[in-house]
Amino acid sequence: RPLAVCVDDYGLHAGIDEASVQLARAGRVSAVSVMSDGPTWPASAEALRQAARATPARPVDVGLHLNLTEPLPGLAGEPLQRVILRAGLHLFDARALRDRIERQLDRFESGWGAAPDHVDGHQHVHQLPQVRRVLLDTLEARYPDATRRPWLRASRAPGGAARSDLPLRRKADVISWLGATALQREATRRGWQSNGHLLGVYGFDTGADGYRQLLRRWFALAQAGDLLMCHPACHAPATDVIGRARQVEWAVWQADTLDDDLAQAGLCITALSSVLAARSSSAASGAARAAAPARRS
Repeated sequence: RPLAVCVDDYGLHAGIDEASVQLARAGRVSAVSVMSDGPTWPASAEALRQAARATPARPVDVGLHLNLTEPLPGLAGEPLQRVILRAGLHLFDARALRDRIERQLDRFESGWGAAPDHVDGHQHVHQLPQVRRVLLDTLEARYPDATRRPWLRASRAPGGAARSDLPLRRKADVISWLGATALQREATRRGWQSNGHLLGVYGFDTGADGYRQLLRRWFALAQAGDLLMCHPACHAPATDVIGRARQVEWAVWQADTLDDDLAQAGLCITALSSVLAARSSSAASGAARAAAPARRS
């Protein structure tokens, strides 16, 4: 089964950038999300470009990691709880919010030289009520060609029988309830594609053995079209609040045992853009076959 794996927070610091580049080259991840206001972007863009293009048969999606909460040089952060409250009550200045989204897209495109392959949000802010509406309006105006649109990350947790096996189910459900289904529904209505479910939610509080066990559980739950997010870093500054967890994840994602765990689960790390393109092609072929008898008659 194809599984998309995305490293978040590229551009936040060099340890994340180095890990992302190495994992992309090794085929261990199929997407990288860029915090374009981060201190190492756009200086780190060329290294990522070379890694993403190193193996043409194994593409890597590179997209925007929309940030509204992380304090960055020259930018004040805002606590996630406050952002959730303001978005839920529609208290953001819509024009200012759109300008902020546009500026981050501008910085991404200036460094990358192309539109993003996907768009998601730091701490999942892109799915919040007011934010998702402004984001979709901004993206539609900026990328009017429906055949060349970025895909959007849906943070929807697996449901049904799979839900009982989900690690840290409560946190995954809370993230999902904050707007994942509504974003996915609105995106589909407007003709935007997204992943199926989001895997990779945990408390950033385990060692390498524990994280490997979590990966195995997510691998077992994964369905075609799902996305697993991760946050590895080769090293991290003291200011990185999840720096230790990033280095734990790095140890597991670059280990030889990962290939065995993927094989045992029957998974192949694949760019979500490739999965979605194949799905669209199959749907178009099916529609053409269904229409053929009507034309003959």
